[in-house]
Amino acid sequence: MAATTPLIAMGHLGLACGGEGVDPMLDDHPLYLESFSRLHYELMTGDGPLPLPLRRYIAMMAACRHECTYLVEEQRAAFLEVGGPPEWLEGLQHAPKKLRDLHTSNLLLAHRPWMFDSQHVQKLLKNSWSVSELTHAVCIMAQFHALASFIIGTGVEAASGDITPLPSLYVQGCQSGSPNSQELSEGGVDILLERMRTLSVAQQDNCVSEEKTRKSFEKLRKQTATISTPDVECPTTGGGRYSHLSPDTDFMYTDFSKRGEKTAVPTIKSQDCSWEEHGFSLVSELYNNVADLLDDKFKTAYSLTYFTCGHETHVDTFPFRRGVWNYLHCLYGIRHDDYDYSQINQLLERNLKMFLKTVACYPERLSCTDPNLAIMKGFQQSEKIHVMILVLEARLQAELLHALRALGHCLM
Repeated sequence: MAATTPLIAMGHLGLACGGEGVDPMLDDHPLYLESFSRLHYELMTGDGPLPLPLRRYIAMMAACRHECTYLVEEQRAAFLEVGGPPEWLEGLQHAPKKLRDLHTSNLLLAHRPWMFDSQHVQKLLKNSWSVSELTHAVCIMAQFHALASFIIGTGVEAASGDITPLPSLYVQGCQSGSPNSQELSEGGVDILLERMRTLSVAQQDNCVSEEKTRKSFEKLRKQTATISTPDVECPTTGGGRYSHLSPDTDFMYTDFSKRGEKTAVPTIKSQDCSWEEHGFSLVSELYNNVADLLDDKFKTAYSLTYFTCGHETHVDTFPFRRGVWNYLHCLYGIRHDDYDYSQINQLLERNLKMFLKTVACYPERLSCTDPNLAIMKGFQQSEKIHVMILVLEARLQAELLHALRALGHCLM
């Protein structure tokens, strides 16, 4: 592993200022590349309620939340290219009030989307935002928050700048407490294959009860609260270099649930607020241009498989892929009613869970990781990118579900 990459030594990701495409990074995943490109183009360049300069500025604001220099600088150039006023780049206070009003929503959606509620929506609607404009802005923010995780997690951010990882901090911060006896040990592909076979046999005639789902979800949610990175500022990430564009740099993700604490925020159950039944229809109503594109991108990412796992072929990887997706949703308080969450400890190595939590919730800290940390041992390079696609899309969908839930409540 290269010393400058938090996860894997990868190629280069080129979004281009217009968002026209993604090059070698996703060459091994052409179906996903196509669906990604269509949505990204529509959000940033296609027909929509927001003027082009505002789209680019909102994308900058979103990328700033995770100190993603690659995206911020890309969108800065695009902003100027489409006629954005240069003085806006001097700081958020120089931008129109319409954009300044969006700052709190950007904070919440980036770090604690479960706190975004109908009151935030109502305030924006009273202050010059239309429903369609706000829906467009939410989609851009969610896309770039999640894209920052992908860019940083695959090492593109480090490869494009002068970031040098700080050794050992990630390992020291994440290995508090001994692994649960049911957790998958750091054995890589071979143990994962064995566990997937075992689970497939065990589940042939096993229906998961709602009570089992609830209990296993709550147990996992409490366990995730013990997985954290060091509570330090990484000097290599710039220490708030973009605070002029997105202030409140100390506002960040906090665990949805901590061990022994009751959360005041109710869990979102998929039966009450799912993308298929609720999110898609609301986006279709409020910003129809992207509803089908988002749906296609989610379905493509979730179902994408090549039936390989490391050195093995003809492998059904659905249990692993579903485990990654549901674990990420768990971090954001979303519970799938038909899933036994005890499977996650059997399918995801502890180091992988540490990485997934960090790259999804605070990717800016990955510059502090140990470059020699073993993640997904035995996986092919394209398979590691595949996992990062799941991170991007699961995080994007979770953020959108919280935002759309607030929008829906406001419009009822």
